[in-house]
Amino acid sequence: MKNLPMEFGKLQSLVDFDLSSYSELGSLLESIVDLSQLETFRLQGCHKLENLPVEFEKLQSLVDFDLFGCFELGFLPESIVDFSQLKIFRLQGCHKLENLQVEFEKLQSVVNFDLSGRSELGSLPDSIVDLSQFKSF
Repeated sequence: MKNLPMEFGKLQSLVDFDLSSYSELGSLLESIVDLSQLETFRLQGCHKLENLPVEFEKLQSLVDFDLFGCFELGFLPESIVDFSQLKIFRLQGCHKLENLQVEFEKLQSVVNFDLSGRSELGSLPDSIVDLSQFKSF
């Protein structure tokens, strides 16, 4: 599967979104942000995924955001800092993600943040030290 159906955003009651191993998926529809009940968003192994919708702030219920192995992902939308319930944030193996221009101090609920396998990442923002609640980094 390379693309999601156009009507996908109408699944308003969807809680778990797991497209792990859909390696051909290249992009997500902007309507994905209308899934306001979404708690789990997993795209593990979506190797060709290049970008995410910009307006992610509507996903206020998101707890688990897993992008492990999204090799082509180049940036994260700034709006991810609005995930007030986010506990797990995995970016392991996102090789093209060059820098993280994210205000980490706003992600106060994150306890597990995984950037392993990202040796090319230049540096982390200074605000990462404000996340004293981390249990795994």
